[in-house]
Amino acid sequence: MRITAHQIEEAYKVAVQVNEKVISMEVGASLLEKMHGLNISSARDFINDYRLMLQGKVFQRTMSAPAIDYFLTQIAKNNGASALEVALASVNKHILYYEGIRKVNLNAMRAVVKSHEAQNSAPISLSTHESLFRDAVTKSLADEPSKRQSRLKKAEKLPVKVKAVTEIYLRNADVVAEVLSRASGSCERCKRPAPFIRKKDGTPYLEVHHIKQLAHGGEDTVSNAIALCANCHREIHYGMPHA
Repeated sequence: MRITAHQIEEAYKVAVQVNEKVISMEVGASLLEKMHGLNISSARDFINDYRLMLQGKVFQRTMSAPAIDYFLTQIAKNNGASALEVALASVNKHILYYEGIRKVNLNAMRAVVKSHEAQNSAPISLSTHESLFRDAVTKSLADEPSKRQSRLKKAEKLPVKVKAVTEIYLRNADVVAEVLSRASGSCERCKRPAPFIRKKDGTPYLEVHHIKQLAHGGEDTVSNAIALCANCHREIHYGMPHA
């Protein structure tokens, strides 16, 4: 019997729970069989294949191209680009293994892999990367500490580098210089002296902030800019608005 999209989605959810040791393999497989109509053997295969995909190892029990596509999409969404790269390596190993013993061509699966490889290699914007990272931190904070600590034990210690693209505004250096000169070494918001002196040139460290941001149509002018200490600058961008 053909496995449905709904069954694939539920198999992924259960596989994640088993991998995070929320439930056992047998409990997960039984759940997929009784609640979602999957054959018990297929249920075990989904769970085991997911584990091996995250480890970058070859899995021997094949999945349909739509199932591979869904699993890779969710791994990218929930685990990030580096985890997707590992999972893609696992699927490529499976393709070579399966084609070798069955003497078939898994063209549909190869197309899925090629699509995900292309998406994973395309640079994302810096703002998108930062937004995704903030969302991931929020999700982690909301998770149970035991689950977070379990992930940390298995996490890579060195971060993966990815390419990102960004748009920048060619700001007027005279505007920055004039605002810093006007501030005379003190934050124009809290009125405190600059937090430190720059090692490079001995000038007070202040950051020039546009009152109406350039991205929102603000002008790059002295009247639309203010010199701030780092704390005030971050509070304006990330703090709660004052009553």
